[in-house]
Amino acid sequence: MLALRQLWAILKKDILLELRTKEMIVSMLLFVMLTMVIFNYAFEAEKNDLTTFGGGLLWVAFIFTSFLGLNRSFVHEKDEGCLDGLLLSPVDRSIIYIAKMLGNLIFISVVQIAAVPIFTIFFIRYPYYIYWSHMGPFLLGLVLASFGIAGVGTFVATLAANTKRRDLLLPILGLPLLMPVLAPAVIISGAMMGGEVSARAAELVGTSMQILIAYDIVFFVVIALIYDYVLGE
Repeated sequence: MLALRQLWAILKKDILLELRTKEMIVSMLLFVMLTMVIFNYAFEAEKNDLTTFGGGLLWVAFIFTSFLGLNRSFVHEKDEGCLDGLLLSPVDRSIIYIAKMLGNLIFISVVQIAAVPIFTIFFIRYPYYIYWSHMGPFLLGLVLASFGIAGVGTFVATLAANTKRRDLLLPILGLPLLMPVLAPAVIISGAMMGGEVSARAAELVGTSMQILIAYDIVFFVVIALIYDYVLGE
């Protein structure tokens, strides 16, 4: 129970800080919307059917938007001494990691909830997006991929916060580590937005789900175990 109270206290602090400043959410929303507008003009979405490329376009927008938010998540902690306060408090380092990761996951999810409907209007042609039976696998893939991005991204953002070039270090380290997340996420999103799913596509989606689940579990456990060392550095 003590661990849950400590986790909630850190998570609540991050949420309240963001609700007061709105720096992260607003910047992420503006970035993802601007990315979609640029894609819309660049690929002439009004004239061309981009449904087969929808999964890739969606996750290009999401991954760089997530990096923008993840980079901001430790700026205030480091620059204003909040991180030192957390380290001095009698809280297990894995609790700090889980709370920060959940906070980042919440912010990423809020942006995705706002961005996905707009994305379907821009890029997905009728009648593909009316397959409501595909919403379950699509949302599950979105959640699993976002969990992996938030988990690994929080870890890399912690490393980057201790360097002078944190803006560059996050994407340089984060993208290679997140490739096992992005590839299955693109497959799942693309298949679910492309109308009827063939047997081969359904098999690929199932395999991609398994990869995301295994990745999330392994990296979550490993990072939680080594986070004390990461903070110490």
